[in-house]
Amino acid sequence: MKSLLLSFSLLISSFAFAQNSDVEDMMNIDIPMNDASLSSVAYNVRGIYQLKDDNCDPAKFKSLRYPGGAEAYIKELKEKLMQNVNWKTYVINGLFFVKMDITKDGVLSKLEAGPKVANSEAFLNDLKEAAKKVNKTWKPAKCNGNPIDSQAMLKIDFSSMAYDNAFN
Repeated sequence: MKSLLLSFSLLISSFAFAQNSDVEDMMNIDIPMNDASLSSVAYNVRGIYQLKDDNCDPAKFKSLRYPGGAEAYIKELKEKLMQNVNWKTYVINGLFFVKMDITKDGVLSKLEAGPKVANSEAFLNDLKEAAKKVNKTWKPAKCNGNPIDSQAMLKIDFSSMAYDNAFN
């Protein structure tokens, strides 16, 4: 009977000690959380495309040009993208565009980027800023030999990979 009573009291006391709080809770220390996730973005500039002007006969239309050609523009754009965009913060996949309005004086007047997808506003703004910083004057499009306002589209294909760097 004594052994049964002793066993029962040990069982009850072990439950009583199990109700204590954890050591971490008693220490009351705030441990800061660090986000160690990163992303890597690769991109391919597909090119700059002149948008059709319905007001001009195609036989009399001459497309706008960037000084040094499309390759020079793409090279400068890539430099601006590397300088101005924090690629570690974006996970982007797919084809994006920058639509540029060029005046008859050859000045970039308006930029539009897209497509608009969930949480893309900051990235699209960075993309427009990089395109805006390539700020040389264009050779404007011409119709019948006269400079006209025109539009061009820049297409860029993005591919991202996100990874967690917490244990490296």
